[in-house]
Amino acid sequence: MKKIFVIILFMVFIGYILFFLERGYSEDPYTGKYECPQNNLILVLSKNNDCTVINNLYRDTFCIKGRYSIRNNNITIVLNEGKSASYRKLYFKGEVEGHRIEFNNFCKNNIVFYLKNKYVLFK
Repeated sequence: MKKIFVIILFMVFIGYILFFLERGYSEDPYTGKYECPQNNLILVLSKNNDCTVINNLYRDTFCIKGRYSIRNNNITIVLNEGKSASYRKLYFKGEVEGHRIEFNNFCKNNIVFYLKNKYVLFK
């Protein structure tokens, strides 16, 4: 009886590990989908230091891709040059505090992104 319980427990553990490996789960604590409720902006941070800013404030929704780096809880986002026409700057600097990211001077405003979803479903 104990052997069956150990085997079932082992199978559940292996299934749990495989589930998160297939979903692109990483140990990077910053990856995930962040939302800004004030401006209807979404910031997606991937585990390979790619990021996407999704703006759906107006009728049109557009995405801007870029790269990010985090050092000492300070984040720098560098947008791809050709796609950032709607933003006057090509880079933004902010501060990471727990499950939120705060940017000063992001589109002339101080905005805060909150972590909505930790697991990014694409790699």
